[in-house]
Amino acid sequence: MIIDVLLGDEDEPQRYELRRNGNAFHVQAGADDDEVLIDWRRPEPGIYSLIVDRSSYEVFIEENEDHLTVHLLNRTFRVRAADARRRRAGLNAEAVDGAARIVAPIPGRVTRILKEEGSAVEPGDGVIVVEAMKMENELRAPRAGTVVSVVVAEGDGVEGGALLATIE
Repeated sequence: MIIDVLLGDEDEPQRYELRRNGNAFHVQAGADDDEVLIDWRRPEPGIYSLIVDRSSYEVFIEENEDHLTVHLLNRTFRVRAADARRRRAGLNAEAVDGAARIVAPIPGRVTRILKEEGSAVEPGDGVIVVEAMKMENELRAPRAGTVVSVVVAEGDGVEGGALLATIE
């Protein structure tokens, strides 16, 4: 998977290639850069234990409406990341004609529907859980509103970028 990452107020994203290997990711910033192996565990929501090139780190991540706040080694980073394939396809959780679309970040299987049609949601509320590569991804509402459609059911297989729900 290729991910574009913006740190702080940067205008140009840095592109990273990620390949999953169990609980680890092989990460490469550019074709000429060395690959880095990052092994990770999530002991609690928002807390990650990382091993990067034999060094151990504890990372705290806060999810915000349009970015992540990452706390690492007495430093704080504002991070925005997007799957480059989704960016190219124009798929995101932004408002489209007044509606916010919840889309599958990568191919997977819907394991839980957390909000049914007609449910009120606040920013950050979980809407749907998709399992991909043995990892559950809770997809959250990008803004307040009402869930007007859920177009999948628990157990459905979905492609990356597939529309799952709409919030107005």
